[in-house]
Amino acid sequence: MDLNFTDGSVIKSLQKMQLMIGPRPGKKSFNDLAGLNLSHCCTLLSEREDVQPIKKICHKLECAWIWLPIDGGKLDTLRQTDMGKYFHHLVQQTCETPEPRLYFHCSAGIHRTGYFVYILLRLRGLDRGAAFDELRQIRAVTAEQVGEDRIALADEFIANFLSSA
Repeated sequence: MDLNFTDGSVIKSLQKMQLMIGPRPGKKSFNDLAGLNLSHCCTLLSEREDVQPIKKICHKLECAWIWLPIDGGKLDTLRQTDMGKYFHHLVQQTCETPEPRLYFHCSAGIHRTGYFVYILLRLRGLDRGAAFDELRQIRAVTAEQVGEDRIALADEFIANFLSSA
C-alpha cells in the first residue's frame, strides 16, 4: 500500500485509531492490558532492550505486535530516526482493522512514546495546542514529562514531512 499523507484516506486511517500510552508491558501489567481489548501493541524500543518478551505478551493478549525500533529518547537519536518510515509501517499494519485500539510504549512511556504519539496526533490534522491537549488526555504524565525540546523537534519533523509528502 502506497501512502500519501496529503490525501484524506491516510488521515482518516489515523483518526480512527484509539490511542493508549503506558510503560513497557510485563507480567504485572498483563491483566490491565487485557482489559483494554487492544488490537495492536506498538513497541518503540531498540533491539538491545529485549523486545521478545513483549512479542510473547502480545500473542497472549491476542493483539498484533508492531515493532518500531527507536534507539532512545535523546534528541540526536530522535532526529536521526526515520519516523516517516515508521508512520507508513504503522498505517499499513492497522489500516485493515475497522476500529484499531493501539497501545504505544517505550520503556516508561514518556520520551519516545510522547514524541511519537504527538507526531501521530499532528498527522491527524491537529494543531500544536490541540495535539498536546490530546496527548495530555491520553496520558497526563507523558504530556508533562515528554519535554518541550521533543515537542519542538516533533513540530520540526511535521513541517518537513508534510512539505515533502
